[in-house]
Amino acid sequence: MMAAHRAVALEPTWSIDFDAVFDNREGDHTYTDTKTFFFTNLAPEVGLKFTKSDRIAGGVVWNQPIGNEWDGYKISPTLYYRHTGRRWNLSMGMFPRTQLRQEMPGFLRSDSLAYFQRNIRGVLVQYHSPAAFIDFYLDWRQMQTDSKREKFNIVFHGEWRPGRRHFLVGGHAMMNHFALTHNAPDNMHIVDNFLVNPYVGLDYSGATALDSLTVKAGALLTVERNRGNDLGWQTPGGAWLEVLGQWRWLGLKNSLYAGKALYPSYSEHGAELYMGEPFYQSKFYNRTDVYARIMANRWVDLQASLDFHVAKDAFTFYQRLIVRVYLSSGD
Repeated sequence: MMAAHRAVALEPTWSIDFDAVFDNREGDHTYTDTKTFFFTNLAPEVGLKFTKSDRIAGGVVWNQPIGNEWDGYKISPTLYYRHTGRRWNLSMGMFPRTQLRQEMPGFLRSDSLAYFQRNIRGVLVQYHSPAAFIDFYLDWRQMQTDSKREKFNIVFHGEWRPGRRHFLVGGHAMMNHFALTHNAPDNMHIVDNFLVNPYVGLDYSGATALDSLTVKAGALLTVERNRGNDLGWQTPGGAWLEVLGQWRWLGLKNSLYAGKALYPSYSEHGAELYMGEPFYQSKFYNRTDVYARIMANRWVDLQASLDFHVAKDAFTFYQRLIVRVYLSSGD
């Protein structure tokens, strides 16, 4: 008996993701350097779709500072498998962070890191329904070598909106693994770092004169053990509030944290350990972004913003202009 073979139609896919960023930072440099970022990112991809739900894709991410000619560029690989289903999605490999349902908040990922690390390197599992979503991913930040520590993050973000009401409940959780190098010296120590952020909120988008209005409030807590000291487990935390409103092309986003400094080992390990905004070293941090979406269509998003950062004994002012152009075979 002969085996039956079913012909499979292979469909080529492609995409081009480009952005240019101008970010000028002025004011106090207590928590972060006052400097100017001015660069472009180009991330072309080609792929092959082999079922209705499955494809593989590969490409590069080219980051190029402006004003340096060819100097200072960085090229990183993109290569992944992607499955998209009615309820569940899966990615594995090195894939764009834009696949996440929502951007990560500032306590998990700083603007600077988002500029220069576009891809997640690991696995992403997603669930979505009309009332809820979950993003769960492993980001393998660095492989262990004789000179480099092993570093990876496991991150959860979920949100549920019961019924047709305005109420929502959600949360973020992260395990940050910061291990050792091969043949580590005696003065190098592991740091066990966790962060949790349960929250509740109200979404009045379309129910007011504004086009969108969302308020979220909750707790923000770090659980950390730095094995290089005798302090044991530390649990700094506090209250967190975020408000986002937009009317036509104008918007405002405000994020407030008040409590204890979230990053107890920042003076020792800095951004090598903590990926969030360095302002969370402060017991108080308020960020206000006033933005204008100058152009927004299916291909181009051009946004200008004025960002005000207020922390203990510090004020920093960002002026940003960001354009993103996205083209794909699905257009």
